[in-house]
Formats: sequence, structure tokens, C-alpha cells
Amino acid sequence: MPNTVICSVGTSAARRVCSPANLAAWVKEQGGAEQAGRALFNSFADVLPQGAALQDTLSAEINSLVRIGVQPSDRVILLASDTSDGQACACAVALYLQKYFPGILVEIHCIKGLQVHDAELFRREGVVNYVRYCLRAIHDFGESQVILNPTGGYKALVPYTVLIGMIKHVPCRYIFEQSSQLLTLPPLPVVFDRGPFERYRSLIERIERETAIPGDVWEQEVRYDDRVLLEPLVERTPTEVTLSAVGLLLLDEVRMPTVLVPFLSRKAWEDCLDNLCQLRDCNPFRFLLRIAADRHQFRLAEHINAGNGLRWLKPGRTTDRYLISVEDWRLLVWRAIREDQVGSDYPHKVTVDPNKDRKRLGPFTRLEFADNEK
Repeated sequence: MPNTVICSVGTSAARRVCSPANLAAWVKEQGGAEQAGRALFNSFADVLPQGAALQDTLSAEINSLVRIGVQPSDRVILLASDTSDGQACACAVALYLQKYFPGILVEIHCIKGLQVHDAELFRREGVVNYVRYCLRAIHDFGESQVILNPTGGYKALVPYTVLIGMIKHVPCRYIFEQSSQLLTLPPLPVVFDRGPFERYRSLIERIERETAIPGDVWEQEVRYDDRVLLEPLVERTPTEVTLSAVGLLLLDEVRMPTVLVPFLSRKAWEDCLDNLCQLRDCNPFRFLLRIAADRHQFRLAEHINAGNGLRWLKPGRTTDRYLISVEDWRLLVWRAIREDQVGSDYPHKVTVDPNKDRKRLGPFTRLEFADNEK
């Protein structure tokens, strides 16, 4: 299935043109990021993505993406720095991928605050915006189809990217230093103590909503004994408190309900009762109750991102498939089909538009069967 690779971008695409110290001036001489990006691309456009050239000639981003096994059917999201030289390098990488992987979807997004000249700005805005965009992409495209790749750009992003992968259960793959070795950190089942966070959740959500709150408000609202526990979640200036990258990540996680309640559309009830329940050793209701009660099992069952917030779930080596979406604490089951009947191209044959088809397929009613019922 197509993957979405989220890839940070540095300046290694310019290695054949000039040094990093002179790159910004060179980009300006070319007339801006877009023109400079094309010039950079032309400097390595004829180099094939294979062999020693991956490490010696091409950029770190291209090296890692090829070793990850990116395909023309995939999507690559290049997260560029908030600088003209970083954007030029991202443009060059995008042009190269489009040439050698025709049909690939490549997006470039500039991350505000991501630069190397101001450490405070990098920590206060750059990393936070980087984490915010990674989370948005994971929500949009599905945890089971996203790969994090922090090879290019800033080493300081690597621990944050790894933390995103562990908390959101997304694999993180990157090239180790100057070697050709691809390191893969699997999505580990990490949990954290929600207690201190939940006690101050309304205050933390206020910080996110208002961007910052006065420092004296933080001092008044947070008990002295809890400040050490909450310190990693915020960034402090002499007068204000803002949300840190870690705070943003954990806030996103606690907003996800630990237990979902399944609701089946009228059509999904028919699919299950009239078709799937006729299969030997197939209990669709037990499966839906199990994955709704366990987020780890839900993630394991995620199979295909269908867009518009819809995902196909696959129980395992079975033929039943479920088209679902999540709305707050509700697990909405839109359709339930058999791949052996519809065919392996079922995601394109069985489609749903949540905005247009809700009335046609509904109403949705709550699943309240016992585990052992069919």
C-alpha cells in the first residue's frame, strides 16, 4: 500500500555547488529559492539513485528515501527550514524525486522558526511547528501508512521525531550519520502518566488556544510540587509561558479517547449479519468491540487510508474488511465487506463520501452485543 514519508530537509543537496556558509548568498544571487532549486537539481539531475552515488553525490534526503524503498505510488512530504537556502534544497530534492519516481506525490512545507541562527526561536517555534505538522500528517494519512524520516536537516529534530514515533506508534527510519546504514526504530508501545497532565489540561489547552499566557497566571494555577513534572511541557520567557513541542505532542495524545464505542451504519449491519456472520470463524462484532477497546489493537488493524477521515481495517489473515472513521469517542463503521467477493481493489470499488452518504447508509446505531454473540 502507498506510504506517506515525512522527511525533514537540510542543505546537503547543495554539496556540489557551495559550502553551507555561502549557500544563502548563492541562493540570493540565483534570484530566489525556486530558481536556485532548479540550479541545484541540474547539478545532480543525471546521477542515478543507486550505488555509491547515494552516499557520495546525492543528498541525505534522497539517500534515505531510496533506502527506505520509496515508490512512485507513495507521497513524500518535505519539511523545509524557514530559510531561502533550505527551501531551495527542498525544491531540488522534489524535482529529483519527480524525475526518477514518476507519479510520486511530493509536497514542500516551510516550517516557521526552523533555522540555525536563533536557538531560542528554534526551540520555541521551530520544533513546536515541526511536531505540529507531523501530528497533522499522521492524523490525515493514518498511523499505519506514515513513515518518519529525520535524516536531513537538524540533528536536534531526531529525538523529537523518535518521540513522535513512539507516542503515535509510527516507525522512524533514518540514515546514521555519514554511513549508508538505514536505522529503523519500530513503533514501540509507550505510555505515560496522564494524571499530572489531566489535572492541568484546561490550563494547557488555554495556552494552546491563546499561544501564550502570562507567567504569573501559570504560577497561580500550578501547584509548586507539580511544576517540576510539568516543566517539559512548556517554554518560559521572563513574562510568558508557551507550549513546548513535548507538551503539544502529549496534549494531542490525551485528546485521543482510550476507549471508543462502535456505531454501525444500517448498511454495515446488513453487511455483517447477512454476509460476514455466515463465514466460519468470523465474528465481526467481537472484532469491532476488541479494537474499539484497545488503541494498540486498533492501530495493528489499520490497513488502508481511504481519505476523508476514513480507514479500512483488516483483522489479520482473513477476508473481512471494515471501512471506519472516528468521531470523538465514536467508532463509525460505514461498510463491512469480503475481499474474496469484491476483489483486492476493494478500496477503489467500495467508496464512501461521509458528507454525502451519511443519510443513505444510516442511521448509525450503537453496537451493544456481548463478546460471544454473533
